[in-house]
Amino acid sequence: FDQKNLFSKHLIFSTNPNICKIEDIKKRSMELDCPLLEEYDFLNDFFIPSIKIDLNPTTTIRRYQEKAISKMFNRGRARSGVIVLPCGAGKTIVGITSVTMIKKTALIVCNSTVSVEQWRRQFIKWSNINPKKIKSFIAGQYSNLENGTSDIIVTTYSMISFGGQRAKLSASLLNEIKSREWGIVILDEVHIVPANVFRKVLGIIRTHCKLGLTATLLREDRKVGDIGFLIGPKLYEANWLDLEQIGFLAMACCAEICCSMPPDFFEHYLCESNSTRQILCALNPNKARICDFLIRYHESRGDRILVFSDNVFALRSYATKMLKAFIYGATGSLERIRILKNFQKHEGQTLFISRIGDTSIDLPEANVILQISSHYGSRRQEAQRLGRILRPKSKSRKAFFYSLVTSNTEEMFYANKRQQFLVGQGYDFKTILNFSGINKIPNLIFETEKEKKLLLKQVLSNQKN
Repeated sequence: FDQKNLFSKHLIFSTNPNICKIEDIKKRSMELDCPLLEEYDFLNDFFIPSIKIDLNPTTTIRRYQEKAISKMFNRGRARSGVIVLPCGAGKTIVGITSVTMIKKTALIVCNSTVSVEQWRRQFIKWSNINPKKIKSFIAGQYSNLENGTSDIIVTTYSMISFGGQRAKLSASLLNEIKSREWGIVILDEVHIVPANVFRKVLGIIRTHCKLGLTATLLREDRKVGDIGFLIGPKLYEANWLDLEQIGFLAMACCAEICCSMPPDFFEHYLCESNSTRQILCALNPNKARICDFLIRYHESRGDRILVFSDNVFALRSYATKMLKAFIYGATGSLERIRILKNFQKHEGQTLFISRIGDTSIDLPEANVILQISSHYGSRRQEAQRLGRILRPKSKSRKAFFYSLVTSNTEEMFYANKRQQFLVGQGYDFKTILNFSGINKIPNLIFETEKEKKLLLKQVLSNQKN
């Protein structure tokens, strides 16, 4: 029995699976506790042409980013997998660095047109890529792809996976993307990929290396485990508080504020439909008054404020009443970009935003979040929203996260579930049961009984219509 020779040999199994069955093979391998590991020998790949790209001399990689990248590269090979870093910790830099190391054609897939433009700007800022060699492929703006082959293309999941009719030029460009072999595909906000509509992307695109980037792998639909065979294992995950303690994330103060509901509102809450109850909780006039007070307080300090509401009717009602800018799903791309740029240029301290702001919107100036409506008990959403304000602030300013919850309603149950991930990361939520003195502050919204009754009438009328 030659033990030395036994362990010095490699057992090689080969197969020629149909492209549609690769996902099944990976899944079955994981079920057998023998996961497949994808590695790309990019140094010896002479089929895919190399591209000219390096990090700029002024670009600095932080220690934890360097560690994350080291987990991806080993012995001249690039390993497919997922890197988990908090919002504001520089996931984009990690992705750009991986492209500069592989130096092969790259496809970046994002979840919104806003993030497409952000990725393109970041590539130009942090690397020496020729701006003419990095192109965007988004709805209505793909004419710049016609002239010449691009080294890097940035697009969205929906542009790749859309199965309906396309414009002739769009279909032609998509076929070109499908027909090419890519050195690396970067999947931004990778926790979205297991959703059936997005997972088509991985079956359509031919690539040698897949890198997933996200702030959290949390999903409430139990599909997060699919990422292991769709993309690869988790290569690296950073602890939020560890990065805060070494100064790479802002120090955050988190609070849950319980807001009582007026008797007439609560009476309808007990007997109305689920959708009406959600709006009654979001447009609780006492919650609105506390929100108004906190906005005024933080604006007086010079803070930059994001107000999140999943309920669009409540979002528009708050923003219109307070004369603030707002963005939601129906906001056009150009209008959305204009509003975001105005916020970045300090032309307005407060921005109301729906769930479209949960991911891939870069607003480093923001340091305060008020959450007035959310998506049930989603831990992922809570983590993503806190991450919007965790980028280190100048003058050692702290970040403030307020979750406004209507007392004695289902919002309190969901709020507790939402906080579980952040509590596990070491964050402490201070619960404020009585926001005393709010009734003594003049000129807040919904101050009179007449205003409150009109608001209740509008809520009930909106639901009937």
